[in-house]
Amino acid sequence: MIEYKTKEEYRKWAKEVRKSLDLKDISVQIENKIKNLHAYKSSKNVMSYLAKDIEISLAGLFENKTKNWYLPTVIDGGKKPQLYTIPYIPDKTKLQKGQFNILEPELINDVYFDQIEKFINLDLIFVPGLCFDKNGSRLGFGKGYYDQFLRLNQKSFKIGCCPKKCLIDILPTDDWDIKIDLVITE
Repeated sequence: MIEYKTKEEYRKWAKEVRKSLDLKDISVQIENKIKNLHAYKSSKNVMSYLAKDIEISLAGLFENKTKNWYLPTVIDGGKKPQLYTIPYIPDKTKLQKGQFNILEPELINDVYFDQIEKFINLDLIFVPGLCFDKNGSRLGFGKGYYDQFLRLNQKSFKIGCCPKKCLIDILPTDDWDIKIDLVITE
């Protein structure tokens, strides 16, 4: 097993590993596992994400019309930009490229939840990450938006999805890192 000392070393490694994998096939396998999870079956309000090219895609889950879907967006409201969630209706919600060249739902009529002044109870949150460890720690892209957002949603069940090759024993962590409840691999 590869062991690095810094988060940046793990980020670089995970990005390289992912380039060699069939992420479409791995994504389908992970989606199929998710569909059988009690946490997924019993959830009503679910936040997911639209995957970048090196991330696990969960887009097939959006076909489940019994869920209220939400997607993240980064909003700069005059203070430090933060992650908000916006309702998402597949094939109806207009998407646009956001701050990090990631597809995000268009903000219309201030219909968003910042989880501070405007709160929505999210039963389940799918959390993207480059790699995860067996203790529930995750390594994202290093901006800290998800850790801040997850801190505001402590009652939500949090699932990270990654290829088996990106699930490691122990990641370096900081005090502000928020753990997830479950990691799913292919």
